[in-house]
Amino acid sequence: MRVITFLMTVLALGFLSGCAQMSPIASNQSGETHSADLRSIDPNNHNAVAEHYEDVANKIKAKLQAQKELLQEYERHSYYYGRRGQDVQSHTLANIRQYEKSIKENTKEAAIHRKMALDEEKRNLGLINRSIVKSKLN
Repeated sequence: MRVITFLMTVLALGFLSGCAQMSPIASNQSGETHSADLRSIDPNNHNAVAEHYEDVANKIKAKLQAQKELLQEYERHSYYYGRRGQDVQSHTLANIRQYEKSIKENTKEAAIHRKMALDEEKRNLGLINRSIVKSKLN
């Protein structure tokens, strides 16, 4: 009885570990590769958050440029790569599309945080102006 229970437990753990996700890259669906840097930034400092997203977009632009150069090389010398060349070429095109999407998302996030920072500055200036007016009236 104990042997059967032990074997069932080992078998169940084996199946569960086989289904577990091992790759940290696959769990990153949003393309955000610098999340540790983002966690270290104060979320209320919208200028810093916007700069972070702009930096990420610039780094991805460099990767995009490298992928585009690689694609041009594949297209110029496709005979070097044989049958596998089409696979490599389509993979490079998929990377380019993913990088372009990621650049667009990061640029959009940066613009949102820039706008939030501007709104916060306007609100703070409005509060300062009101306090100056109140102090002059008193």
